[in-house]
Amino acid sequence: MRFKNIAVLMTALDAESQAVALKGIEEFGKSRGYNIAVFLWFTGAFEKEKHNLGEVNIVNLPDLSLFDGVIIFSNAFHIEKNRAMIESILAELTCPIVCVGCKVKDYYSIRTESYTAMRQLVEHFIDDHNVKDIHFVKGIEGNEDAAERYRAFEDVMREHNLPILPQRVSSGDFYVTGGEEAAEEILNCVLPFPEAIICANDIMAITICDILMENGYRIPDDVIVSGYDYSVEAQSNYPRITSVRTRFMELGMEACRILVDAIDGKEVPRDSYLADEVVLDESCGCEEKSVAYDEGDSRVIRGEDIARRKQLHQLIKFEKSLTEGDGLEDWIESLKEFISKTEGAEFYFCVNDNFVENVFELDILEQEEMTTAQRLAYSKFSHPVVSYQNKVFVNKPAFESKYAFDGMFKNSDKCKLYIISPIHYLERNFGYVVFVDSPFSVGNQLFISWLIKMGDSIENIRKKSMLQNAMNRLDEMYVRDSLTGVYNRFGMERHFAEIKRKCMMSRISMQLSFIDLDNLKTINDCYGHEAGDEIINAAARILQEESGKYYVTRYGGDEFIVMGTVHDEQEIEEYWQRVKDRIEEYNSGGRMAKLSMSCGYEVFKVEAKTSLEDCIRVTDRKMYDEKKRKNRNKDKE
Repeated sequence: MRFKNIAVLMTALDAESQAVALKGIEEFGKSRGYNIAVFLWFTGAFEKEKHNLGEVNIVNLPDLSLFDGVIIFSNAFHIEKNRAMIESILAELTCPIVCVGCKVKDYYSIRTESYTAMRQLVEHFIDDHNVKDIHFVKGIEGNEDAAERYRAFEDVMREHNLPILPQRVSSGDFYVTGGEEAAEEILNCVLPFPEAIICANDIMAITICDILMENGYRIPDDVIVSGYDYSVEAQSNYPRITSVRTRFMELGMEACRILVDAIDGKEVPRDSYLADEVVLDESCGCEEKSVAYDEGDSRVIRGEDIARRKQLHQLIKFEKSLTEGDGLEDWIESLKEFISKTEGAEFYFCVNDNFVENVFELDILEQEEMTTAQRLAYSKFSHPVVSYQNKVFVNKPAFESKYAFDGMFKNSDKCKLYIISPIHYLERNFGYVVFVDSPFSVGNQLFISWLIKMGDSIENIRKKSMLQNAMNRLDEMYVRDSLTGVYNRFGMERHFAEIKRKCMMSRISMQLSFIDLDNLKTINDCYGHEAGDEIINAAARILQEESGKYYVTRYGGDEFIVMGTVHDEQEIEEYWQRVKDRIEEYNSGGRMAKLSMSCGYEVFKVEAKTSLEDCIRVTDRKMYDEKKRKNRNKDKE
C-alpha cells in the first residue's frame, strides 16, 4: 500500500519537549495513513554561521511540493537568515502548512497560551512568596512564546509597581548556553543578589540552578527559581523545578490533526491554542503540584538511562574505530559496525553524485575555489553508500534527491517515521542520513554528537587525502620533466632501483635503450626553438604512448632513456618497431621539421653489482654507433 507523506521541519530534537511533540505527530499521522518525514537540524541562537549553513541546508534537499502537507516548528525560525530562506521555500507550496508554536503569514497555527500561565507564575512569586527583586531570563529573540512569556512578566511587574531594571533581564536562548550566560550575569551583577529567577524554559532554569549551587547558593533558601515546559529533566532534577506544563504530546497530535483535516478539505480554524498549567515544586519551596507527577515516568527515565549508556558505549567504540581507521573504506566499515548495534528498522547514508571524486580526489585548489553554494549543493541524484534493512546491509540503487528518500513514495506494509539529518563540516556538504523508526535519533543528545563526529571524521579523511594528493603532486613534479611530462633523472634513478629489485627477485632481465634525437640543432637554427621543442615533445609522446610497462626518461636536452623488465630481446625489438611506425606516421603529416632518432639498446642480466651508469655507458656507445651508421649512409647518398 502507498501511504501519504507529511514533511516536518524542525531543530533541536534532542530536547524532550520537541521529542514528545513529534511523538504526538507520529502517532496521529500514522493512525491516519501518513508517513512522517522529519527534516532535522541542530542550531541555536548563538550558532556559528558556517555550521548553521551546513545544518539548515537539509531543508534544500527535498522538493516539498511532493508532500501532502508540511508541519514546521517555531524553533526553525530562530535564526533570521534561516527564517528568510525557509519562508521563501514555503511560499512556493500549495499544500496545507501548520506552524507549531508561532504564527507565520496565513498558515494554520497551533500555539500554547503562554501569557496566562506565565502571569500566574509571576503572581505566585510576588503574592505567595513576597518577592520583589526578580531576575528574568528571556527566550530567543523573535520567538513568539518567548515574547509572550516576557510580556506577561512585564505586565505583572508593572501592575505591582515593581521596577524592571536592565540588569535584571538576560537575553537567553532556550539552551544551556543562555543559562550559562545568564548565571554569569547574575553572579557578576553590581546589584544585590535577586530574590527570584524566572526562566523562559526549563533547560535554562536547570543550568542556572547547577551553576548557583556550585557557587554556594541554596535553592530555594537563598533564591527561588522557575522554568517553563515541565520537562522530565526538570522533574528529575535536584531540586525539582517549578515550571509550567505544556501538553507537548497533545500539541503534536493537534498540529497533525489540523493538517490532515486541511488536506482532506475540512473547515479548520486558522489559529488554535492549548492552555498551559503552572506546576509548583521544590525550586520555589512549594511541593503541592496541580498536576500529579506520574511515578511511572521514573521507570521510563531509568530504562532510557540504560539505553543511553549502551548507546554511549557504542559511540565511544565508533569514535575509537574512526581514529584507528585509514581512509574511506575503513570509515564505512566503522559506520556499519555502529549501525548494526543501534536499535532501528532501517538506516541509509546517502551522498551526492561523484562523491569520492569531488570530496577526496578533486584538486586542492579546485576545492578551495568552490563557492559556498557549490559546497552546499545537493546533486540531482542521491546515492546510498550504506543501506541497512531488517538487520542486513543491502545495496540500494540511486534515486532522485528531490524525494530525500524514495521509499516514502513507494508501496509499504506500514507507515514509517523518517528522521533525515545532514552530514557536513561547516558549509561543506557530505550528504545526509536517514533513520527509519529509530529511537536513537529522537530525544537523544548523543545523536547530535554522533552527527558532528560523522561530519568531522569525513573532513579528516578529506584533509588527509588532500595532503596525500598534494604530496603525490609534489613528488611527481620532483621526478617529472617539466617540458615533456616524462620522467627526469630523479625519476629514472628511482625506477632503476625498483626494476633491479624486481629482476633479481624474479630472475628476469632488464632492457635499457638510449635515444638521441637527430638534427635537433639544425631544426632549432632553421625553424626556431619552438619547432625544436615540438620535436622533443613528439618524441617523448611517441616513446611514452608505445612504452607499455617501460619507463621513459628525458635524460638530457635531446636524449631519452627507456627501460623496463623483459623476458627476451624480441619484446624490445617489437617496441622499437612500433616506435618507428609512429615516427613515419608523424613525418607523413607534411611538417617542415622531421622527427628522427638514433637508438642503442641492450638486454641485461641483472646482478647485485649492476649499476645504472654502466648500463647507460653500454647503450650510449651503441647509440653513437647507430648515429655514425646513419651519417655514413647519408654521405653515400
